[in-house]
Amino acid sequence: MLKKTLTAVVLATFVGSTAFAHQGATGIVKERMEAMSAMKDALAVIGRMLKGETGFDATQAVQAADAIAQHADEMRALFPDTPESRQKASEATPLVWEQPERFAQLAQELMNEAINATLSRTLLTSSTTIVTVLLLAVLGGSNLRDFSMTILSGLVVGTYSSIFV
Repeated sequence: MLKKTLTAVVLATFVGSTAFAHQGATGIVKERMEAMSAMKDALAVIGRMLKGETGFDATQAVQAADAIAQHADEMRALFPDTPESRQKASEATPLVWEQPERFAQLAQELMNEAINATLSRTLLTSSTTIVTVLLLAVLGGSNLRDFSMTILSGLVVGTYSSIFV
């Protein structure tokens, strides 16, 4: 019982302190918080539709998507790449700027490893799903054939975009 009470008190203290920490935010920090809050609200609208909590409303969905896109575009300006922002970015920052060639090489290696790790999973998942949908098209009869072909075309386009885009 004591352990649960102590955990609840620590959690409540943490949540309360984080709420008060940003209460007096001004300037760019406040702009960032407002933009992220607006995107959160727009995502909540879409999320309620996807969960079936509210009916689908195309106008609201478009408005929410537009709000997300607008604020996503603003994020670059709200997180500028300036010498001042680089000074506090991380402990690695001085090395990145002192040895840019090495950093570029390491970044390229990381990207190649990430692509290789993701590529095999993408191909395995897509091929398994494509085989299943093909079987559905062949064995499912005429009623499921058009549906299966639609799903199949989406899988092919999705796999292509995952790999090459």
